[in-house]
Amino acid sequence: MSPFTAYNYKYIMYFTNVDNFKSATGYEIDGVWYPRVTSIVSIKAKPALYKYYADLPNFAAGEAIKNKSAEEGTLLHETVEGILGGKETAIPDSVMPAVIAFKNFQKQHEIIPQMIEERVCSKKHNYAGTIDVLAEVDGRLGVLDIKTSIAIYRDYGIQAAAYVEALKEKPSMPDLTRWILRLDQSRPCIRGCGATMREKGGTQKIRTANYRPSTCEHVWGDQTGHVEFKELPDLEKDTAAFLAAKTLWEWENEYWMKQIRRD
Repeated sequence: MSPFTAYNYKYIMYFTNVDNFKSATGYEIDGVWYPRVTSIVSIKAKPALYKYYADLPNFAAGEAIKNKSAEEGTLLHETVEGILGGKETAIPDSVMPAVIAFKNFQKQHEIIPQMIEERVCSKKHNYAGTIDVLAEVDGRLGVLDIKTSIAIYRDYGIQAAAYVEALKEKPSMPDLTRWILRLDQSRPCIRGCGATMREKGGTQKIRTANYRPSTCEHVWGDQTGHVEFKELPDLEKDTAAFLAAKTLWEWENEYWMKQIRRD
């Protein structure tokens, strides 16, 4: 085994061949392969996620929860995007509270979608991604990124910035902003202590008021939907961070990138 092969052994084990790498981490558009935005963003360390995994019985348990959470998030995504696209969509009971909260939000804001679940590509920076929604919201045009997490994380900014940077390459594209639309649901404690219980991925997470320990013997009420809508600042800074992450991602995957360039 050569030193180069040994150095890249973990990549050879993880991806069986270059086609497997390309399908797992990117898109082919008009015969050209581009790394995917979400693959690039995944290079950033996530200490809170590592701690969460460390508190579980084993890695497999964490993966099972993550996969089930992703399924639930996808269901909510698809339902809301169907509503934005004007489709008559049956609302699954499991996400009904969050969808009702979104519909109430929709009544308070003028949302005019221009693109829903469409792929965008930056030929300048060589990457591609699929945006949730490009929409006018109350008269302003921007990327509307739908999340179903427990909070809005700073990482979301670099993903949304990547989409804006790619869209800017389209002719006559006006200035764009970025929003995170976070949809969630939880059960409040009906004893009035301010705690909530969130069920996702087959697990329950309790949040107490002000994140302080509580002596309350909680009694949980019905599921209640929540909407958090936030415009993201610092577009230039987030774009620079994304491009830096892309450089690191390409360095990490140098073995496969060299094979792709040879092709």
